[in-house]
Amino acid sequence: MKNEVRKCICSNVTFEEMKAIAEHNNVASIEELCSFVNVASNCKLCTPYILKMLETGKTRFETDNGFN
Repeated sequence: MKNEVRKCICSNVTFEEMKAIAEHNNVASIEELCSFVNVASNCKLCTPYILKMLETGKTRFETDNGFN
């Protein structure tokens, strides 16, 4: 079964919100994004998704739940 990752669960900030902040502030890196919004600071599970969002503009990511 596939699940969809849509946000940083620690900060409850969606990738859509992050993308809007990144575009508005010409952000190109996760470090720059973190100066505008508190994400990727606790468990960091969102980090690869944020990097992919900055690279591709995608805000939803399919992932396998691992319980097959």
